[in-house]
Amino acid sequence: MDQGLARHVAITTIHLSTELNSLLPILKEHCEAAEYSEFLHSIASVCGHINSVILNPIFTSHPDLQQEIEASIGKYGKAI
Repeated sequence: MDQGLARHVAITTIHLSTELNSLLPILKEHCEAAEYSEFLHSIASVCGHINSVILNPIFTSHPDLQQEIEASIGKYGKAI
């Protein structure tokens, strides 16, 4: 995969994980503890899987892209 496509896939994947994680506070507030715990574990599992099967291979192939995205997150608070 060329670097431009890899960047797009990585940023989209990071945004997806961020959106899933943003659900946790509202779920914690409005769900019973057991139900929240299930959501928490499910979201963590999905995000971990996304990292291992999408982001890690991209960043292995394009290590400079990982640094670029991490710098973007550091500067702007999100991957752009």
